[in-house]
Amino acid sequence: MSHVKIEPLSQADLSLMAALMDEEQQAWLRELDWDYAPIRRILESFLRQRLLPGFVLTNGASILGYSYFLVSQFKGVIGTLYASPEQAQQAAESILRRTIESLKAIRNVRRIEAQILPLNGLNLDPVFAEHGFRSFPRHYLELDLAARERQEPERSRVIVPWNSGHLLPAAGVACRSYRKGIDALICADYGSEASCAAYLRSVVDNPGCGVFLPESSFVAVDSRGAPCGFILTSRISKTAGMIPQIAIHPDHQGKGLGNTLIRRALSSLQSAGFRIVRLTVTEQNRRAFEWYQRLGFKARRNFGAYLWKGE
Repeated sequence: MSHVKIEPLSQADLSLMAALMDEEQQAWLRELDWDYAPIRRILESFLRQRLLPGFVLTNGASILGYSYFLVSQFKGVIGTLYASPEQAQQAAESILRRTIESLKAIRNVRRIEAQILPLNGLNLDPVFAEHGFRSFPRHYLELDLAARERQEPERSRVIVPWNSGHLLPAAGVACRSYRKGIDALICADYGSEASCAAYLRSVVDNPGCGVFLPESSFVAVDSRGAPCGFILTSRISKTAGMIPQIAIHPDHQGKGLGNTLIRRALSSLQSAGFRIVRLTVTEQNRRAFEWYQRLGFKARRNFGAYLWKGE
């Protein structure tokens, strides 16, 4: 690509960014059936304030692609990477290289994570491998609720509706559920109860995993009334729901709680008019991956989780 250059996202022409994000929003809906508008509104707010770190590739007349990233203490996270269909692969590789190099140059960053659903046929594996990242295959799965026989919501004394008071105990459940598993390796958010709580708060308060649906989210409680499992759901489009998180405390696994929670959530989403429900899973988490397949989930898109750890 000639006559192009990479510039900081904070210096990007906002009108050119708006045109690129229009295109990106259409790609999310077309390829993933995901309404990107709620996420876009937050990103545009930070862009207007010139507060979002990242890069754009521009030829002066238009922006061909962009990335943004976040840094928290020792960890950097690449939040997105989008490139326009014309020369998408070459543009994405250039932006990704600059993003990784910039994150590695930040003194306190000892860990970089990325989980990017690629659009426009991107293959990001070579660039991440070039920079010493480990790659973990993940799957974007979907279940056709329209083909599922409508069922009355299962009533159980151990399943209660989600409320805000459940967040902290649910974080403890998630931390113990994921401890020593593959997802705790690739995502530092599962490393402690505090980081799990911050992650769950983000799911509930921000649209990054869809717009939270408390009315279709549930908690399993033990004989003392303490949470021992939970499922969170969200809306990603008018017809598609999402399950961004489900976890069962290790002491209560293998007792059918996961099946009870997911059936309750699916019935609720179906009654609310959703036709599809989606979730993501790491391939090496064989127990979860095979469970979702038995439930009828099918692969819609494969993508990667990438991890770099410094000295």
